[in-house]
Amino acid sequence: MKNIYHTDIYKFDTPVSSYWEDTYSENLNLEKLTKDINSEVVVIGGGYTGLLCAINLIENHNLGVILVEAGKIGWGASSRNAGFNCLPPSKMSFTKMQSIYGKEETKKFFKNSVEGSNYTKDIIKEYNIDCDVTGDNNFVVAHHKSKFEQIKEQAEIYKSEFGIETKIYSKEEFNEIGHGGTEQYGAFSYKPGFAINPLKFVNGITNYALSKKLKIFEHTKVDKIEKENGSYILRTMEGSIRSKKIVVATNGFYQEGLIPQMDGRILPVISNIIVTRKLNKDELNSHNFKTFSPIANTKNLLYYYRKLPDNRILFGTRGDLIGSDQSNLEMSKKMEKFLKNIFPQWFNVTIDYNWRGLIALSQKLTPSIGKIDNEEIYYGFGYNGVGVSAAPWTGKQLSKLVFSSNSKDLDISKIYKGLPKKFIFPKLRLLYFKMAVLFYSIKDKLNI
Repeated sequence: MKNIYHTDIYKFDTPVSSYWEDTYSENLNLEKLTKDINSEVVVIGGGYTGLLCAINLIENHNLGVILVEAGKIGWGASSRNAGFNCLPPSKMSFTKMQSIYGKEETKKFFKNSVEGSNYTKDIIKEYNIDCDVTGDNNFVVAHHKSKFEQIKEQAEIYKSEFGIETKIYSKEEFNEIGHGGTEQYGAFSYKPGFAINPLKFVNGITNYALSKKLKIFEHTKVDKIEKENGSYILRTMEGSIRSKKIVVATNGFYQEGLIPQMDGRILPVISNIIVTRKLNKDELNSHNFKTFSPIANTKNLLYYYRKLPDNRILFGTRGDLIGSDQSNLEMSKKMEKFLKNIFPQWFNVTIDYNWRGLIALSQKLTPSIGKIDNEEIYYGFGYNGVGVSAAPWTGKQLSKLVFSSNSKDLDISKIYKGLPKKFIFPKLRLLYFKMAVLFYSIKDKLNI
């Protein structure tokens, strides 16, 4: 199977060295598949989508489920994202969405997005997960004075069209409750929204799944899927699973060649994160950095950042374009520069951590939930970097679909339904993306 990026990013056997991994560990004592077994449903992917799909299939539909993960549980984006519970999971403007899908479907899409954010909040409570929840909304910050009108308009549309609670802050007002800096020209907040420790969250979900007797195999990478007498046989290095139904929940880490109908439709994009050392009170006060709520700015190639509970600053952006360990290091140096351009008083603050992961984009620019025609293969992916709110909810929706085998029964916005189009010449996906990055970085330089 040909991967898009350097092999360094696909080392399934190695946990990613992140702030989350370094400050929290829990041995879940999960085994590897080493024999041939059977199951009604197999879920491929041990992140938020796969785990919540499996839990809902067991709890609500009483089905026999086995979940397999190529790395350790949550090895992909689920354990290494920035922990932002935000919305919507789309890279499409609402005006474009309305022109393609109409007003009602767009309203329903945003309603589902809010449901997703609330569902994440609900399972934290219901599964009793201690995952360091901070903040009670999300902020979008105008990074240039020309962008303030744009965010005022966005806040107004969120409120009037979609019933989302918003509030606008001038530069001076946001400086009082949020932060100052060279790229702060006002902001708006929206609810629901908060931030979490993603590794604690995914492990909390896993513990709940294990309490419901879900059978989970770690370090069990599916290399091949065959069909035999109306069943699927999923082959791994040391064993196999025979199953009636398959759920593919691998998002940006989907392995091309596994399901022919899914190939060439997903563009995995690297997102890089750095985390500073702990800042003292004076350092935080130098930029009046008060809020613990997650923040994104208005750049096309956006910056997202937040203050962690121990007063470190987490800072992320669309990442390197190669995927090697070396390119990760080079990107972290650039990001340190970006951070210190915004917060110049922190010129002597060192960076303690840098890592990256893959998010999934597609030509649809929205998530995809559905069933492959004439097959018992189901999928949920494409959260555009907004997986904390979109992925658990997608898992729940997928479970309904897997149970009924009929997407017409799924009462969600049709914007979510179905596969995205294949990329023209899929091998050139990365080239298209590089061109898009160049285009958007020019726009950002010109503040367009």
